[in-house]
Amino acid sequence: MLKRGDESFLKDAFKKVSLVTATVIAGFFLSAVLVEWIKSSHAPFQGFANYEWVPRLNTFLYLMTMFNILVIRYAVMRIYIAPGPGPDDFKAVVRRLYRADIAAMLLSGLPCIYGLVLFLLAGDHVDFYLLFALTVIYGTIYFPRYTKWVSIVEEKEINIKAV
Repeated sequence: MLKRGDESFLKDAFKKVSLVTATVIAGFFLSAVLVEWIKSSHAPFQGFANYEWVPRLNTFLYLMTMFNILVIRYAVMRIYIAPGPGPDDFKAVVRRLYRADIAAMLLSGLPCIYGLVLFLLAGDHVDFYLLFALTVIYGTIYFPRYTKWVSIVEEKEINIKAV
């Protein structure tokens, strides 16, 4: 069970993560608005680059999107288990949760950025919306949850007291 001061520190940190997450999500939806604006103002939009390497880039970015889920899991786990400079106390655990959730949300947005790049280069809005949908799925999977934070902190406190 969390102490009162610890619980308020945890809630404050979670509110900050929620604010950053909301800003990141707003940026993704802003990119969807940008795609629609470019599509309507430059109709028919053919992209800004019409090179023979665009299909290879398309394939590469789709593979990177599939690989991205592993990168997110690896990065989050490395942040969770990375030893801090000081003792492994309550605040250090909360700082790690803070960093891990922000990193997960930012990495979840990479497919949206890939889709925007493909749209701007080739002009195919289907690529953007497919990768945008994957961003939404990744964001849903890695969206910060307060109950997860509480359970991780309580588990770490038990481990700290046991040592």
